[in-house]
Amino acid sequence: VDPKAAVFFRGEFEQDSANGRCVDCGTEGADWASISHGIYLCIGASGVHRSLGVKVSFVQSTTMDSWKPVHLKMMQLGGNRRFAEFLREHGVPEDMPLRQKYRTRAAEWYRKNLRAMAEGTTAPEPLPDGVGHLLTEDAASQTAALLDDVFAAAPSCGAMTRGGVPLVVRTSSRLSTSPKREQPDSQLSPRTRAAMSLPDWFATQLDWMTLSPGSRCAEKLRTMSTGSMPGIGPKDMGADRFCSSVEDLSRQAACAA
Repeated sequence: VDPKAAVFFRGEFEQDSANGRCVDCGTEGADWASISHGIYLCIGASGVHRSLGVKVSFVQSTTMDSWKPVHLKMMQLGGNRRFAEFLREHGVPEDMPLRQKYRTRAAEWYRKNLRAMAEGTTAPEPLPDGVGHLLTEDAASQTAALLDDVFAAAPSCGAMTRGGVPLVVRTSSRLSTSPKREQPDSQLSPRTRAAMSLPDWFATQLDWMTLSPGSRCAEKLRTMSTGSMPGIGPKDMGADRFCSSVEDLSRQAACAA
């Protein structure tokens, strides 16, 4: 933990309660930040911001990453309230999909101006009226369109721990911890009975291991940090409770039958 950053963010949260909530979804305990915009985010929204790339939104943890003085200055000059009010003034809808919202001309101008103020350099030309809600030219690329589909909205509030470990089992899991009991237990197969007896963390890990490579990539984009995160390892992520292979998981499921 960066001691100077810890003191700084404590002061920011006390000074303005709006900074303690995710600017994108209103979740309390916004422990992540988009330095580019000087705003605070929940872990779900931070994943969408990472998908935009560091040139659009550079994300760090307020509790785990090391912070440069210029980045703290950008957070001091920014804030959730200022950013939200600026977008409203320039006609950017609050319910606009996140990946599009941060590629509007208003958001682009705001981050350029914020960095210029923090670094003491020349500010960009004033943003003309009536164009802030329009998308930037690079927002129409095929890659951007594909990522827009993957990250259509921020993950549901409270769906992950601070370390990015899912708290609930996806409905697409091969083994669900709460299948519909349309049949008496006596008519269920041993595998189904075993699945119903699995703890949530067990089924969650099996679900992760059976995801396609593309889905795993999207999940990692939602959860990984862009800065150095001392003290974050397998045990911190709860991995010591998980099995190391699908075969181990299958054996434990069979024993539970």
